[in-house]
Amino acid sequence: MNWDALGAVAETIGAIAVISSLAYLAAQVRQTKLQLQAQSEDNMISRAFDAYAPLYEGNNAAIFRKGLENPEALDTDEAFIFKLLMDRQRGAFGTIVRRKHTGTTSRDLTERHLDGFRNLFLNTEGGRQWLEQARHQMSTYELSELDIKDRNSHDSR
Repeated sequence: MNWDALGAVAETIGAIAVISSLAYLAAQVRQTKLQLQAQSEDNMISRAFDAYAPLYEGNNAAIFRKGLENPEALDTDEAFIFKLLMDRQRGAFGTIVRRKHTGTTSRDLTERHLDGFRNLFLNTEGGRQWLEQARHQMSTYELSELDIKDRNSHDSR
């Protein structure tokens, strides 16, 4: 075997090693991405559940329900508690919106959670009233998820 043939064999072996290394790295990157996505989804779910934690304390669940159904019936203290509870919901909503826009969670899981928040904010009298007050604090992404065209407009689609 001459030196040219030996060099060709060595180049072939080197190319196979490079391709094998790239395949291994691609598999590792994919696995890492899946692990990060799973962790992100776990964090998103925890954040959503944490938003409801104060409802289990004292009379907060009754205040929350009353605020959603008939916000005018809330006294001053109840209205304050309702606002804080809704602000907490908005925090969880914002987290889920960010996860959706960064692509760090599955679209299906994200949409299921967002549908719950859309229902809370848009399909209850208290949610709509709270949203009118809170919309100036919301990001463009959050408003777009609620199908609101313009931050400064009071019209929604």
